[in-house]
Amino acid sequence: MIEIRNVGYSYSDGEPFKKTALENINLNIEDGVFYSLIGHTGSGKTTLIQLIAGLLKPSGGEIIIDGVNIADKKAKTRDITKKIGIVFQYPEYQLFEETVFDDVAFGPRNFGCSREETRERAQRALELVGIGEEMYQKSPFELSGGQKRRVAIAGTLSLEPEILILDEPTAGLDPEGRDEILGKIKKLHEEKNLTVIMVSHSMEDVARIARRIIVMNRGTVAMEGTVSEVFSQSEKLVEIGLEVPQISRVIMELCKNNIDIKRDIYTVEDAAECISKLLRG
Repeated sequence: MIEIRNVGYSYSDGEPFKKTALENINLNIEDGVFYSLIGHTGSGKTTLIQLIAGLLKPSGGEIIIDGVNIADKKAKTRDITKKIGIVFQYPEYQLFEETVFDDVAFGPRNFGCSREETRERAQRALELVGIGEEMYQKSPFELSGGQKRRVAIAGTLSLEPEILILDEPTAGLDPEGRDEILGKIKKLHEEKNLTVIMVSHSMEDVARIARRIIVMNRGTVAMEGTVSEVFSQSEKLVEIGLEVPQISRVIMELCKNNIDIKRDIYTVEDAAECISKLLRG
């Protein structure tokens, strides 16, 4: 579990232009659970994931992972932060090696792994994201957008993290590429029992893949709960500049017209199944 206790963060702390990005954040992120982090632009999502990954130190509070407070400047956090992999928005811009395989192998090679272990880790990571051997010696810049995104994720997976943080992993992809990436992420979570924290602006993606949702608003946690618990509070989400999935609006309209249908439906697949049953009935 990741325990976040009374965490705050300010940019330019102690200076005249100080800006508070996070204030009094309290969260328990359970092991092996898929979380989605949502909120409007500037709500504090990116700052929060950077704190969890150890890339920033909070202005106050504690972030405890495996019993170690990584917010403590005196704490030895190297072994803890090695367990956390973060994939930034548009990670394909970080690809730089001449071949796909070399790019994925870069991390373990520079973490001191032997040549054999580096090769095995890179191969396992590429297999996990569905990149076959026929693509190993290609330049990463010859790949499609979705393929580049998968190679970038493989580069993080080659470090074998226990916690995977993804910042808008489907941003800029076409529908096919988005479905491809989400499918791979879901499969990774299920097969490796990874704790996943995914930042997303797409309510449809969140509904399809997440188990719990954290809603950020103006640097604070506005809501936290299961997908059903959060999306059932549609009025509150709208108040803070967010929406429920589009299919939920369809369901709400059907309910208004006295159609006897479940209200807690948030994906097209679930809606199709439910409506099909009604028609058969």
